[in-house]
This record gives sequence, structure tokens and C-alpha cells, in this order.
Amino acid sequence: MYISSKPTFFLNQAIGNKSYGNISTFPFNHTRCHFFFSARYALAAGVQALGITSKQNLLMPSYNCWVEIDPIKYQDIQIKYYRIRSDLTVDLDDLKAIIDDKTKAVLITHYLGFPQPVDAISRICKERQIFLIEDCAHAFLSEFNGKPIGSFGDISVFSFRKTLPIPNGAGLIINNENITFEHQIAKPSSFSTYYVCAEFLKHRTTKQSTIAKMIFIKVFNEAIYLSFFFLRSLLRIFRKIFNRRGLYLVYPSGNQYRKEISHWGMSSLSKNIIMSSNFEKIKDIRRRNFRFFLNYFQNDKRVTLPFKELPDGVCPLFFPIIIEKRDYFYKALKKRGIAGHDWWGDFHPDVPWNNFPEAVFLKRNILGLPIHQDLSLKHLQAIEEEFEKAYQSMER
Repeated sequence: MYISSKPTFFLNQAIGNKSYGNISTFPFNHTRCHFFFSARYALAAGVQALGITSKQNLLMPSYNCWVEIDPIKYQDIQIKYYRIRSDLTVDLDDLKAIIDDKTKAVLITHYLGFPQPVDAISRICKERQIFLIEDCAHAFLSEFNGKPIGSFGDISVFSFRKTLPIPNGAGLIINNENITFEHQIAKPSSFSTYYVCAEFLKHRTTKQSTIAKMIFIKVFNEAIYLSFFFLRSLLRIFRKIFNRRGLYLVYPSGNQYRKEISHWGMSSLSKNIIMSSNFEKIKDIRRRNFRFFLNYFQNDKRVTLPFKELPDGVCPLFFPIIIEKRDYFYKALKKRGIAGHDWWGDFHPDVPWNNFPEAVFLKRNILGLPIHQDLSLKHLQAIEEEFEKAYQSMER
């Protein structure tokens, strides 16, 4: 059995079955929802629309991925960092303390789909007359007090590809009617789009089936991936010899920010997959799977849970545990066919990490267990069993 860290799509979804009418789901039903290749470019465009200058600053959480920093730096905007507690919540006192007369905006991150105290932060921003930016990269389909996450800030940014099995796709939502925004989009590289899809198929979660069918599916998916991998290698050689920029090799993940693709939109394939997805079912399965691990780890002294309950309306990204020797467990589970998340292990050189020990601790110790919509209870039981084997192996 192989359990992927992400969900994958079925080939028939590429056709564009629109039976679920997802245009009515936030933020797709928002009149000012603009699509981008990935969230870093949506964030860059949104910050530019706010009109922040190089003499002003933007407040950003100390616990960050990396990729949300460079789009701000590229625009020569000063960044100040505020404290995030070990339970992944904003330290409101620290946030208020570092706001000064040059502060133009505050960016908050709804980690793993769990909402920050956005009502309190929104009040602070209104009192100080500064913009609120919601980073909802993890929080597609999540709600807070019955209202969609991403509808509170002046602008918000989504990364749909974190939750859905799409090769690219992000959204910038403009909630503030006073913000002017014009966006001209171009189609992303088709090769880049389909290469990621081939990776999805290669690494998809396996399901119980006949041996012959499992072998056929594995060989078929491997053949598709190897064909794209070989072609990508040839294109790399071509680019090196002829000194071409090679935008066809752009990948939606990683830490790199490339200004030349900031105008790329979301691919038609991604839109088709979105339109054929059952969002209600996706959210229900993710919540069920999160509760499974919550029950399992609730009283486990070997781990610490950043989230000890699952609030109404939350659509969780994965199940986080704080554990010593996180990297060991990540690798041990991977060897056993379970692709987890060694979450946010990279440290951006511009962040004063010595000032934020909680963020450093989280970066080094959070392990994410997959709970996505492809996983059945049998998959979760397999993860539980392999975790125990990995732990016993470590103790020997």
C-alpha cells in the first residue's frame, strides 16, 4: 500500500464534469476573485494593489513558509515580524506592540485551515487604519463563526492546489470595494501543467483491488510519468545549450519567486477538476479523518497536539503532531509507503529567527499526517500501524 501526502485526480475529471455547480462556493462565487498560477503571485498582485511603498512596512507572522516573503521583498516593502505562539495562534499583544506609523498592512495566516482570531485582528486593523491580508493558502472551505475564511480581510489569498488535486491554481479575493485592481492573465505552460499531473498519477494513493488491476494501474501511471520525465530532461538540456529561459519547466511548488510568470493564470485543466469536485464530500472526509487521529493521539504522551479539537466549519489540511526527532519519523514513514509532511523546514535568511524560538521549534518539530479526501479508514489504520512500528524501531 502507498499513501500519498496529497489527493490526486481521476483522468475523467480532466474532461470537465460540471455536475456539482462549484461556482456557488466561496471564493469562486465572489465577484472579485482573480485566478493565478500559484498563491505567491496572487499575494504579490494583492499587495501591489494596496499601494504599499518602500517607506512603509507590512507585518508578517514569524512562523512562515518562505514563499510569502519574497513577493513582498521584490516590491521593496519593509517586513516586520510578529510572534506566533506554539499553538499556532497570533500573539495579539506582540502584534499590537510592533504596529507603528509606517505600518500599512497586517498579514495573518490561517494555519492548516484553522482560523486565527480574525475578528479581534480585524478590529485592531480598523482602529489603526491599516489593511488586513488573509493568507488562506491552507484554509479553502474553512469557516469562522459561519462565515468563510477569506471574507474578513481587505484582500485574501488562496492556494486551491493545497486542498484539491490540481496542477496549479490560486486566487486573489478583493473584499475592499475601495481597492482598484486590474489583472491581465495569460495561460500557464501546458507542459508544466501536465508534468505535475503525471507526478500526481505516479504518487497516487493505492486502493484495495485485484493484484492484476493494481499492477496495471501502477505500470500505466509510471509510463506516463517516465514519458514526461524524459521529455523534461531533454528540455533542460535544450535550455542549457541555447540559454533559453525555459518557462515550460516552471513548477508551482518550491521557494522560487519568478516575476516573469506573475501574469500566469490557472490552467483550464485545473478549472475542470475544480468543477468536477464535490466540495461538501471533500470537507466531510477531511474532518472525519482528522477526528480519527484526534481520538488516537488525544492522550498520547509521546506527542503534543497543536489543535486539541476540531471546531465547526474547519476544513483541515492535514493532522499535525509535534514530536521529537520529527525528521526520523518523516523518513521512517516514507520508507513504509506513507508520505507525510516535514512541515516548513526551510528558514528564510531574512527572518531574525533568534527572536522567535517558538517559530523555530515549530519548524523543527511538526510532522503532518495525511488526512486528504482519497483516504479511507483502512488507510488511516495503516498509518496508525506504521507509526507504531516506526516508534518501536526508534526505541530499539
